[in-house]
Amino acid sequence: MAKDIIKVDHIFKSIGQKTILEDISFSIASNQCVALIGPNGAGKTTLMSTLLGDISISSGALTIFNLPAHHNRLKYKVAILPQENVLPSKFTVRELIDFQRCLFPEVLPMSLILDYLQWSDAHLQQFTETLSGGQKRLLAFVLTLAGKPQLLFLDEPTSGMDTSTRQRFWELVATLKKEGVTIVYSSHYIEEVEHTADRILVLHKGKLLRDTTPFAMKQEKTEKLFTVPLSYQKLLPAYLITECEAKSDSITFVTGEAEAVWKILADNGCPIEAIEMTNRTLLNRIFETTKEVKHENL
Repeated sequence: MAKDIIKVDHIFKSIGQKTILEDISFSIASNQCVALIGPNGAGKTTLMSTLLGDISISSGALTIFNLPAHHNRLKYKVAILPQENVLPSKFTVRELIDFQRCLFPEVLPMSLILDYLQWSDAHLQQFTETLSGGQKRLLAFVLTLAGKPQLLFLDEPTSGMDTSTRQRFWELVATLKKEGVTIVYSSHYIEEVEHTADRILVLHKGKLLRDTTPFAMKQEKTEKLFTVPLSYQKLLPAYLITECEAKSDSITFVTGEAEAVWKILADNGCPIEAIEMTNRTLLNRIFETTKEVKHENL
């Protein structure tokens, strides 16, 4: 049985009169890949900062590898990829890799780092300021691996990556998982969470709303999102539909009573090809809410 390396026991974090994190408890075992999701302002950044030991908790208990999160002995075991790329601009890629490897007592072989990047010699001689946003992001990620951390925190890791770079990133994550590295990450991409996370921690208004898995969340009762011709709006009882959005020729709405809606539409001659219907799970709703707010304050 895998050992718990992160233990969070009834932690609170308050700033002045405002409670940012409220009574949060969970544990994370070694070799797990855990997604931290929730609407912007839910407390994700604050929680990640407490796990890193960057900010203190107001009450409760929190340990990483059975040590306080701020303990000096964790500095070579834990690595963080922050949301913003912070790379010295006047270094070449090769120089920056060499410099990063000098910072740790035990390091990845240079050959493995180059294999992770899969870049040409010409790329390695480029100054970091000339790299694309996605290339900078991938390089920043690989640099976090230089000291062979056992626990990785990744804050919006694939932000700014193109499709091929994002695919390479998740290939590396799969490799790290096989090697026993524990990964905690936040993401705004629902497809990433569905396909890469072993567990999902859902935060909302500073509380841990759910500790679950992608499979379990997808099995929960789903709502249906309908789009039908606008002329059928008056036939649909208000108690059956919510979140209505009317356009010039159509109406989109959500319902938990799909069969009843289908019957009304069919009985009134709505052609099946004029109806669009998709599932909307709790996971979908969380990510829809996340996209509505562009900036997280805490």
